[in-house]
Amino acid sequence: MDDNKEQKEQEEIKIRKMIDDYVSHSHYRLNPDAKIVDRVVRGLVMRKIKYGYAYCPCRLVMGDIEKDKKIVCPCVYHAEEIERDGECHCQLFVSNKKGEP
Repeated sequence: MDDNKEQKEQEEIKIRKMIDDYVSHSHYRLNPDAKIVDRVVRGLVMRKIKYGYAYCPCRLVMGDIEKDKKIVCPCVYHAEEIERDGECHCQLFVSNKKGEP
């Protein structure tokens, strides 16, 4: 297996664990649409490899560590977005009520 593919797989395992741990201790859940979750996880993996941090793939990395730490997943904006919209901007996390009848 080439090193890049192995690195991506290892980072994906770590990021999925981080996300699962976060959801198990928060008031939110993962989006029930696995395709959306997979897309966001791929973006997080790419950014973790490129920048060293799992920056939210729907936010612009500015190159200023102090500013950019706000967009490390889960970003500081997700709670407000979920409260307002029922999901965060990248749609990874959703409220427990989203999709319920």
